[in-house]
Amino acid sequence: MDRAARACILFLTFVVAAWVLYWLRDILAPFALAIFFWLIIDAFARWLDDKIPFLPYLATLAIAVLVVTGCIVGIGVIIADTAFDVAHEAPQYQRRLGEIVNPLLERFGDGSWDGLNERFGLQDKLQTLLGGFANSIQKVMSSFAFIAIYVAFLFAAQNSFPKKMDDLFPDVKKRKQAALVGVRIRTSIEKYLGIQTLMSLIMTALSFGVMIAFGLDNALFWALVIFILNYIPVVGSVLAGIMPAMFALVQFDTLLPVGIMAGLLFVVQFVISNTVQPKMMGDSMNMSALVVILSLVLWQGLWGGVGAFLSAPLTVIIMIILGQFKTTHWIAVLLSADGDPVVKEKKVIQSM
Repeated sequence: MDRAARACILFLTFVVAAWVLYWLRDILAPFALAIFFWLIIDAFARWLDDKIPFLPYLATLAIAVLVVTGCIVGIGVIIADTAFDVAHEAPQYQRRLGEIVNPLLERFGDGSWDGLNERFGLQDKLQTLLGGFANSIQKVMSSFAFIAIYVAFLFAAQNSFPKKMDDLFPDVKKRKQAALVGVRIRTSIEKYLGIQTLMSLIMTALSFGVMIAFGLDNALFWALVIFILNYIPVVGSVLAGIMPAMFALVQFDTLLPVGIMAGLLFVVQFVISNTVQPKMMGDSMNMSALVVILSLVLWQGLWGGVGAFLSAPLTVIIMIILGQFKTTHWIAVLLSADGDPVVKEKKVIQSM
């Protein structure tokens, strides 16, 4: 087959695969999240098993499940408490919001909300936005039930994985190479999650200190938002600085504390996101910065917020798999940072 025909087939395969991923996003996105939760819990359990050797794996697994469940419950409590506080302080925020919006009302309308609403249809847009936000929250909450079920079945089935590998790859050499690919994928994802968690914790702790020092309301909630957003490459760190600053505009009566706090938050995000994190991410993921950005845009378009959250590890998985075949090896080379996406036994052993 000549190169032109091969390129056309690869392009059509990419289009069909993207369409399938988009069409099945409601099924595949929760399952992908379940796999990553499974890896997090299993990695934590194995780490506890190494640190506490007298406990069996089932005991450390139970501890890991309880810790992760406790974190999820804690997130829900923080969100509920923040919603109560915002509702309680709503009159103050509404007054400050009016002080900010009134100049715009005087410029683009007759000095009233009705005039601006009549001109731009803001009420309908606001209702649509709130309705979409409510639907998103409902989907996320309903997805957690499916994710929990998926995680439970993954743990139930993991003991049968070695037997299935033997049946899928009767040839010893191919089975060994497939095992190396699996170890490389798992190691890369675990390193990615570990590094992202560590960097997010550092940026969250520093940002929380800044917000507490300036007396920002619901600083714990905004720290949680910053922690989650920092899992999204490139864009997440920017949003982590913008969102608390926008809330500070409504809380504080003057712009000086808002500007100083926003500047400090951006310094924290910028320094870590552009110095320590890229080096650590490059060593663990072997992806160029351009590929990280492109993968973020692509996966966000396919799976929304879940795709943005999982864009980097999903792209690494694809890169490692494509590197195993001669026809697609050149694509894996372009995706990699060092031009060497091939799984080698020595490299995998050193990374373990």
